[in-house]
Amino acid sequence: MSRAVATGILVVALALGGCRGKDDPYGAEPACPLLADLVKTGQTVARADVSDPAAFDATLRDATKDYVATASKLRDEVPANLKGDVERMITAAEQRRFDDARTARSRIDEYARANCTLTGASG
Repeated sequence: MSRAVATGILVVALALGGCRGKDDPYGAEPACPLLADLVKTGQTVARADVSDPAAFDATLRDATKDYVATASKLRDEVPANLKGDVERMITAAEQRRFDDARTARSRIDEYARANCTLTGASG
């Protein structure tokens, strides 16, 4: 796997941002903890050792599996108008089409910004 692929999954996760709220560590919306988990998954890939292709591929494979599992839970927590976007994001991530996943999640990003207090998860 290339550094570009790692960057792709990382960008998908980090753009969603981590959620923080006053009374709840992730925000009031049930989707916020899941969005934070997606960030953590992306950070795992960002820390992966790209100099060891086998280890990197294993990290990316495991992170993609975790990302899809978390996004599947997210699908149940977002409003009905975003469920299709989450489904497209899942399908793209499963196929390692991370640019497509990033495109599919644009309205999810808007939802996260409106409903969760985003932290500075930019790198």
